[in-house]
Amino acid sequence: MTSIAVSSKISVTPLQGALGAVVEGLDVPSLSDGDLSDVAAELAALWSRFLVLFFPAIDLSPADQVRLAARFGSRLAATTETDSDYRKSPTLAEEGFPQILVLDSGTDRFDARQTAVWHTDVTFAANPPKGSLLCMEIPATSGGDTMWSNQMRAYESLSEPIRRLIGELTAVHGRPPLTGTTSHPMVITHHETGDPVLFVNRGFTSAINDLSSTESSNLLAAIFAIAERPEHQIRWKWSAGDAALWDNRYTMHYAVNDYAGQRRRVRRTTIYQD
Repeated sequence: MTSIAVSSKISVTPLQGALGAVVEGLDVPSLSDGDLSDVAAELAALWSRFLVLFFPAIDLSPADQVRLAARFGSRLAATTETDSDYRKSPTLAEEGFPQILVLDSGTDRFDARQTAVWHTDVTFAANPPKGSLLCMEIPATSGGDTMWSNQMRAYESLSEPIRRLIGELTAVHGRPPLTGTTSHPMVITHHETGDPVLFVNRGFTSAINDLSSTESSNLLAAIFAIAERPEHQIRWKWSAGDAALWDNRYTMHYAVNDYAGQRRRVRRTTIYQD
């Protein structure tokens, strides 16, 4: 597809498929705070449209990762708004960046199975994050891709009777004792277009309120099967220095666990909005 010019040096090329676009030419260290804010404002409009922005070989330092992510929300955190990490994974707090979570397959506490499921980050919180900016430091030699799924398209693929039903329902998110729980509407709306978005995920959605356990489990299973269809997805093969900025409200993601015995290290900061 044709690239979209953001500036004389920065272009955005939409990917073929359900979501995603590639940003090239962004040099964060060379930009003043004002210029970075201007560029981010243009990128934010494209982010709302394409849901995931990929930055090949941008090679952000932790400082520039925080600096860029801060242009897209009012608060940053390693995982939750209080900077706690429910997975007990390390952060870069000792280096001055408590907002950055480190997921490193070379550490004892890392378990790739935790993210090898379709999920949306931290939906067990009353105010789930707006998005995340993830930087790949050490990619797996083979495997270790990440997939994202467009939940506006997932909603569109539901039958009209199911849309009407879930439009009036809320669902419980959380996996005690690992996390707390909260309830959210099963359908939310895009902040700009008003389009309906499916807001449940296999990783954290545990039950539908006001339904029996049998009704809840069967309806969720049917919805998950539709939401996770390949035609709603995009898949990214990581290289060292790549970064991805995804909208946590309108997508799910899945980190493929097919790199056993290989080192894979990423840095992620989570973006919140009032």
